Amino acid sequence: MFETMKIACLIQGGIHENEPRINAKDVIKMATINGAKLLGLEQKIGSIEVGKDADIIIVDTEEKLDNIKMVPNLNEVANLVYNTSGRNVLTTIVKGNILMENRQIKNADLDFNLDEIFKKCKKIICK
Repeated sequence: MFETMKIACLIQGGIHENEPRINAKDVIKMATINGAKLLGLEQKIGSIEVGKDADIIIVDTEEKLDNIKMVPNLNEVANLVYNTSGRNVLTTIVKGNILMENRQIKNADLDFNLDEIFKKCKKIICK
């Protein structure tokens, strides 16, 4: 999703050159509340409000050496759109339930065989 937001902002540069174009704040709205409106679900999702599903991520935007893409963090909204990836997500909350906290998956059976997973995925993709 981060990459899609970034491309939505950048692709216009080659088309519109110096004309006004979509900014980082607008693209975040597109990915949240305006996406919900498009689906007709704005009463249930798309913004943080009482009575709506709480689907939230917490992103690490701290300026530090192992997070070098965030330096300098002069505009947090632009930094979120242009420099963030899934690796920056610290915590994921879906419908109010914490699924991952501080990059640790909660309530999941992590005893799995990666080779078996790859085989199953390959069968699905190659059908």
